[in-house]
Amino acid sequence: MKRIDLFRAGIVVVVIATALALGGCMSASNNPVSNGNRITAEAKLTEIGANMTVAMTSNPSSLPQLTQQYISAVQGSEALLGADEAKQKLTATAAQLATACSSCAQSLNTAAAQIGQ
Repeated sequence: MKRIDLFRAGIVVVVIATALALGGCMSASNNPVSNGNRITAEAKLTEIGANMTVAMTSNPSSLPQLTQQYISAVQGSEALLGADEAKQKLTATAAQLATACSSCAQSLNTAAAQIGQ
């Protein structure tokens, strides 16, 4: 159990560090407040995504809850991400979860279809 927690923590740290390093580069805005909010949003999505990756093998029963958290986080960040990127994040995550949790993938695809409507 400890080894999984250390692995999970390591993934989260690496992903968050990457999001923080690249977050400003991906933003069209030079507004530091918007960039900071986007970095925070990207870090949150990355953290949930890392938790989903770990859960696929260690705790699949947590995937529906993590999926709902991810959908909420994307919807809450849509203004910062833009509709196209928000849709892309949802559909890419759906593809990753398709074999592990088909209902999760369906929820993600449904949420993606609702973006921008």
